[in-house]
Amino acid sequence: MSVIARVITSMTQEGTPSHLQPPCSLLSTMPPLAEVRCKSIYSRRLERLWAFIEEHYADPEIRLADAGKHSGTSPDHLNRLLRRFAGMTFHHLLSRYRIEKCLELLHEKNYTLTEIYSRCGFNSATTFDRQFKRWVGCLPSEYKKLIAEAGESKTASAKFE
Repeated sequence: MSVIARVITSMTQEGTPSHLQPPCSLLSTMPPLAEVRCKSIYSRRLERLWAFIEEHYADPEIRLADAGKHSGTSPDHLNRLLRRFAGMTFHHLLSRYRIEKCLELLHEKNYTLTEIYSRCGFNSATTFDRQFKRWVGCLPSEYKKLIAEAGESKTASAKFE
């Protein structure tokens, strides 16, 4: 069993929300998005940006210029604000937000990977795979398989109790 599979299995057995990431993933090394959002409440422009991302993250054509226009600032200034308050750029934030939404969908229902990447604003399976691997540490298909295996082992252990 791989390290990621062991961690997902142990998180599921311990009652930890299963969409939390293994310690080796990029997502697990960063503060939660809710914490990042709290840091940015000091700027109305960033509050407007969060609303824009929540509403439009599924649009694969979303651009920094659109976000800047919605936030009432130039794209460069928006990225400066994000770096100052959130420690990341717009593209970094959008990519992370999309991946976290993908993780929620992977755990919610039995969506296909195609449905997930198209619902979360990725243009292609290749882009989705690349971003997912960057943030989570494995391919989406591997992660989905590990979730299924962890669920089966949890069901099997419950039968014997």
